[in-house]
Amino acid sequence: MKLSSHIKMILEYFDTPTKVIGLVIALVLIAFFWLRSGPTMKAPGGNGRRISRNSFEKNPKGYFRDLRKK
Repeated sequence: MKLSSHIKMILEYFDTPTKVIGLVIALVLIAFFWLRSGPTMKAPGGNGRRISRNSFEKNPKGYFRDLRKK
């Protein structure tokens, strides 16, 4: 059974207002955590992944030390 068929079964179980309310709640939570995380930056030596600018600026030496450990 494909993943999309599982999703279809779940969506058929709930009625439309429940789907809309669930989607709104999910979007609000995503926006809250995204805005709360603060500014980001491309990680130096991180192959394009993004990291928190605040944590990097607080301890850049620790970032590079941890990067070399990997």
